[in-house]
Amino acid sequence: MKYNSELTATDHQLSVSSLQGFMPDEIYDIHTHPYHPAHFAPGTFPFLKDTGVLGCKQHRDALLQYMPVKTIHGLYFGMPHKNAARPEINSWVGTEVKENGTALSRALMVVSPQDEPEQVARDLRSGLFCGVKVYHCYASRPDTMNASLTEYVPEWLWELLHEINGVLLLHIVRDGAMEDPDNQREVRRLCRAYPNVNLILAHVGRSFNYRNARSGLYSVVDLDNVVIDTSAVTESESFAAALRILGPRRVLWGSDFPVSELRGRCVTTGDYFFWLHPELIDLKHRPPTTSEMTLVGIESLLTLREACEDTGLTQKDVSDLFLNNALRLLKPHLPQQAVPQEETGPELWKHAREVISGGTGLLSKRAEMFDQHQWPAYFSKSSGCEVWDLAGRRYLDFAGGIGAVLLGYADPDVNAAVQRRVLLGSYSSLVNPQEVELADLLLELHPWAGKVRYTRGGGDALVQAVRIARAATGKSGIAFCGYHGWHDWYLAANLSDDTALDGHLLPGLEPKGVPRELRGTSVPFRYNDFESFEAALNKLGSNLAGVVMEPMRSQYPQDDFLNRVAARCRESGAVFVVDEVTSGLRYGFPGALSKFGVAPDLVVYAKAMSNGFPFGVVIGRDDIMLKADASFISSSYWTDGVGTAAALAVLKKMKALNVHESLWSRGVAWKEALEKIAARYPGCGLQVGGMPVSPTLQFQLGPHSGLVKTKFIAKMLEKGILASSALYLMFAHEEKHIQAFLEAFEQVLKELEPEIQGGLENSSHGGQNQLGFARLA
Repeated sequence: MKYNSELTATDHQLSVSSLQGFMPDEIYDIHTHPYHPAHFAPGTFPFLKDTGVLGCKQHRDALLQYMPVKTIHGLYFGMPHKNAARPEINSWVGTEVKENGTALSRALMVVSPQDEPEQVARDLRSGLFCGVKVYHCYASRPDTMNASLTEYVPEWLWELLHEINGVLLLHIVRDGAMEDPDNQREVRRLCRAYPNVNLILAHVGRSFNYRNARSGLYSVVDLDNVVIDTSAVTESESFAAALRILGPRRVLWGSDFPVSELRGRCVTTGDYFFWLHPELIDLKHRPPTTSEMTLVGIESLLTLREACEDTGLTQKDVSDLFLNNALRLLKPHLPQQAVPQEETGPELWKHAREVISGGTGLLSKRAEMFDQHQWPAYFSKSSGCEVWDLAGRRYLDFAGGIGAVLLGYADPDVNAAVQRRVLLGSYSSLVNPQEVELADLLLELHPWAGKVRYTRGGGDALVQAVRIARAATGKSGIAFCGYHGWHDWYLAANLSDDTALDGHLLPGLEPKGVPRELRGTSVPFRYNDFESFEAALNKLGSNLAGVVMEPMRSQYPQDDFLNRVAARCRESGAVFVVDEVTSGLRYGFPGALSKFGVAPDLVVYAKAMSNGFPFGVVIGRDDIMLKADASFISSSYWTDGVGTAAALAVLKKMKALNVHESLWSRGVAWKEALEKIAARYPGCGLQVGGMPVSPTLQFQLGPHSGLVKTKFIAKMLEKGILASSALYLMFAHEEKHIQAFLEAFEQVLKELEPEIQGGLENSSHGGQNQLGFARLA
């Protein structure tokens, strides 16, 4: 392999046809080696023979030959070699960057474990360097490719970098790279012990074999001070894995200049990788087509572009990858004006309020429901039980997607099913066959039922169910208990009495926009109160079409309440509709009704059924569903394939892993722990209620309750946890996550109690959040 200073016609053609329009005009090369032959013995790097000095200008000139950009900044560090003169290399690189680099370019020192810590500390504090580059060749062992991390990155170096918020650029070794258990263990230990160290895992964590990236990168997802660079990797699968697992904000482009100017590429083969380059081709070989190879730098950019396209990156994502991520990483070492100024969640929420009615479509997601001054409001990425805000800060999420997600965010099995459907097309003039497959599975789980109807959400599904009940009976009256959505049939309860829904939704809710003609068609009753239920039926009289209720929410049915309601409903000739939108899969499998042996006439599912994708379903007795066929119930996107694919994957996973039983068991222990902690701080007036997998927190402090809730949310945020008065446990919550929540929960109550006892009148907090749902069932 040899350094190439001139491009071939093929190189030029690739640059024009494949790289134009891909990257921004200004870029930052996070991985580049200036080179001075005076620092190395002759023949040390054969591929650089006769190249002369390769400084900042040569670096920029080389890349500008094929990269359609205007400005190239760089993070520069010397070529590592065990016998090279490191002090001279570092001194020259520091001076070269200062004199010939761009204003935003910076330098790293090449450091060895044998270096004097005090001298390294002085050099780092001089301001000439913003961190270090380490390399396995400096490990004190003959087989340095098998070195453990601390053999070439001693702990004293981590301590120094921690002091200065320094950068550590690491070329990790051992055959498995980031798949290697020892590498994973040490990276995790050291990054947690020294969180101010900004670790760059070079070459996608040395994933020249893309299989190392596909599994190994998961080990650093929760390490917020770890990013990867793209340098010299030529496998699009490595880049795609990094973008998928870590997200585009944690991937930084690097060239690995001057390696970028060699011809060839690295290929995956089995568990290893192999560098393919022109010099390996037998001179006698006469291929049927050309065997010309492009530059490593061009090949790397081509495969990076393919990965960006395959993962659906936006132009903003690509700009982050080529420039903004580097500027954010180097923020402690750059002028403040050079670092991208980003809109915060509260700032974007304020703008959203100006352009979107209500700020967003779900009332329960409005920032005012939490803490309008500090709630991050928007996410850039979500995975498992963790969420990243717009600034890349990671939170442990116990708000659970407001109850809509049970398995965890971006569940890999559900995502895979949805991706398959999207790749094959999610919509067409013909029907998606998975509709039939899902219907068969749902009817198998509900042997009393005969047919299903699909929708794209719980509200839609409840409207369908009410329409079906009315069509089947020829009547219009609905008795209901609990919360069932925003539609006219439900809010009509407040037309006669604007307090009718108090305890079911929002106190004092005004039914604006609901036709007055619906007055008297919907009447609420209280959960576990059979007299209240009878009163609702009496009020509707002979006009009763159906009874709609949640099987349970914050309390269990008493005195055989569900069976008595079902029997009385059928005795009246009405349709018994059970709303499992919230309880389904979460409180039982397939729903809460499975715990009580009650068979409804119609049951409705959504939320957890599709784990974050739009979907809803009505499942009903054959005779009732057939009677409603004459009613026009139809919508285009009820036939979209994404929701059905997601629901199939969810049900299969729930059954295979016995998710409900496992989650409920975890929830029982969690809720007991919450109750014990709350009892230790009686001054907080905190009552823990709800179900084990969805506990509720209510501060019983009279007029101060709302303010204390807001302060609780803000303090949990400070500890990196999203929480409110309604908590949701997800399958992705492991024991370590639950323990982290409990520790933060106790600490927050410990901080709140003296504040409450000292009086809240003079609180410096900007005000309390809005009241949330106060539901009865």
